[in-house]
Amino acid sequence: MKAFTLAAGRLFFKFRNAIFPVLFLLFIAMIRPARMFPSPSLDRLAVVCGAGLAFLGELIRLTTIGFDYIDRGGKAGRPAASRLVTGGIYAHSRNPMYLGNILIATGFTVASNSPLAYVTILPFFIFVYHAITCAEEEFLRKEFGREYDAYSARVPRIFPNLRGLRATLSRNPYRWRQPFRQDLSTITWITLMLAALPLWRAFYLEGDAGVSRKLPGTLRLEAALLAVYGLLIFCKKRKILFYSAAERIKGTEKTS
Repeated sequence: MKAFTLAAGRLFFKFRNAIFPVLFLLFIAMIRPARMFPSPSLDRLAVVCGAGLAFLGELIRLTTIGFDYIDRGGKAGRPAASRLVTGGIYAHSRNPMYLGNILIATGFTVASNSPLAYVTILPFFIFVYHAITCAEEEFLRKEFGREYDAYSARVPRIFPNLRGLRATLSRNPYRWRQPFRQDLSTITWITLMLAALPLWRAFYLEGDAGVSRKLPGTLRLEAALLAVYGLLIFCKKRKILFYSAAERIKGTEKTS
């Protein structure tokens, strides 16, 4: 089983950037919403709670990146790391970014109000990140040896140890430009998908009447979100807002 998990983790790591889009397409194609609660207000509450979980997951990602972002993005489809990151949020969880991703997937599952999502999409998603984590851990043990063993012995794999978190956050400066610069696309697609969920639910649960009622508002909201995204991408490419003066000067020096 361990060999299978590691092999799966290496494969999933190679295509990890496509996991969210592929799962979302499967979600749209296969999953159908349901009225899981006797009261419409409870159904709406589930949607709100799901959205809250998704944004909590993204908040964890933004917090992690802003304090001490890990740079093992991989090379040639395989795990890679120039250093072992143990500061910031990584002092409390070895995989806070994956925790954020799992919370995002859980949020969409809850917001969908679909029993099928709970037994298909969510378990598969959890397995994907469990396998990727195992593959990364194998690499890190080979790369950093005793240093990584000591780190893994004191820091939980996924769910953070909150002891000393306040001291960690107060001791390290939060570089807000970096997370918003790096995770802008993730923030955008989460917001776009959550904005479309009411229309998706109306299509299956209310038919044409529900779609006709929700479509205009959804289109206006999606258009506004895309316009904001386009503006932010423009600012990012022109190194406005998302870059400090020092970063802009450094970037100019590199291109000169």
